[in-house]
Amino acid sequence: MESCPKMNHEAEADVQTPKTNRRKYLTMVVIASNLSTFASGILLSWTSPVLPRLNTINDNNPFGRAVTPSEQSLISSLLPLGASFGPIFAGLLTDRIGRKKTLLYFTGITLLASFTTLIFTTSIEVYYVARFIAGIGAGNCFVVIPIYLAEISEAGIRGTVTSLFTTSLVTGSLFSYVMGPFVSLTTFNVMCAIFPALFILTFPFCPETPHYLISKNSIRKAHLLLSKLRNKTTENVEVEFKLIKDNVESDMKNKASVSVIVTSSRYRKAFFICLGLFTIQQFSGICAVLFYTADIFKASGSFINPNLSAIIIGTVQLIASLLTPIFVDKLGRKVLLLISASGMFLSELPLGLYYYLKENHHDVSFIGWLPISCLISYIITYIWGFGAVSWIMMGELFSAEVKAIASTMLTSYCWFLSFIVTSLFLNLLNLIGTAGVLWLFTACCFLAIFFTIFCIFETAGKTFQEIQDMLSK
Repeated sequence: MESCPKMNHEAEADVQTPKTNRRKYLTMVVIASNLSTFASGILLSWTSPVLPRLNTINDNNPFGRAVTPSEQSLISSLLPLGASFGPIFAGLLTDRIGRKKTLLYFTGITLLASFTTLIFTTSIEVYYVARFIAGIGAGNCFVVIPIYLAEISEAGIRGTVTSLFTTSLVTGSLFSYVMGPFVSLTTFNVMCAIFPALFILTFPFCPETPHYLISKNSIRKAHLLLSKLRNKTTENVEVEFKLIKDNVESDMKNKASVSVIVTSSRYRKAFFICLGLFTIQQFSGICAVLFYTADIFKASGSFINPNLSAIIIGTVQLIASLLTPIFVDKLGRKVLLLISASGMFLSELPLGLYYYLKENHHDVSFIGWLPISCLISYIITYIWGFGAVSWIMMGELFSAEVKAIASTMLTSYCWFLSFIVTSLFLNLLNLIGTAGVLWLFTACCFLAIFFTIFCIFETAGKTFQEIQDMLSK
């Protein structure tokens, strides 16, 4: 596989560039790769500004009629359904064709194809297909980009570099909230298509990871690539290169199958913990909130404009995600999960009460500020806890030999739950009302408090061996 231009012509001893250019190449690679993450983030909140346009007959509606509630549910839920298949492609292909080609073919091209289709189609069925394809791309991105970023980064900045995945994702989500309501639907989809197009144009000039090259026995090429990523001579990266090489060779010897997760008590326990975390994550209602933000605020009757409220929520998401790394290690995983479960419970409970009063024709004008206040609190506590810690603990609880297959299964499970929640959300609204749905989410958050107390143990500051010992007890 070709890496960046001129890689094959570099001398063994690279000339170190001035200090001001340190990590310049790595920075460009990180930015280019995260264009796919930004595009995936757009998809997470794309329905918020789009569905209100499709609910009525207007010049922005490509179907010439208002879509039905069941059609709205399909437009929303087919994205996470497709995303549940994305990790499967990632698991099958990243070690076979490489991280780079997997991202280009199954994230870049699928996202561009989806947005391009949405620009031109006037068929609701084609909309469904486009959303499903986009889901495959986003699900693939969720698995491969964190691997890619971790493998091109040096240990001292790995946490910062990999955290840019979340930042790019949330920034993309904010883009939908900010731009979607104020331009035509066609223009919005054209703007969305720009980012996967830029990814396809720039990412071919980025390298494969040293880890993948070593796994394919391209030792010399991997060594040269590492020196370029670190902006050092090959001699100066010798220690790191040997460590990477040893780790890759060890992982290749010790690769495991699903049966290991089933037969090993510590892996079963780790898998159960992660299943619980992702179940709570999705049944707390996060995807329903993100997908239907504008509709939720419109139904609230609040004096705050629904589109402005959505932008505020997107901004809060971004700020909270930027602050998350500060708290994750300082407060620990279990404390953050307890704060998260309690905070989401205390946010959704009064929000449900607000909708209950409104749906029963009580005057709620004097508390018109409550919906956005509750959702801001909900978003912050979700991101700081179950939104971030679930993924962190998935990476901490499994050893290298089963991490790939466990991550693939759990990520697919997470997206499939998201499909269930988003597909049922509008039907449940019609059946039990907004208040009833919110209180279902509230009940899940209440149970999450006890799950955290009795099933979660602290992993912050623990070595891998200490974590495995705790799982074995």
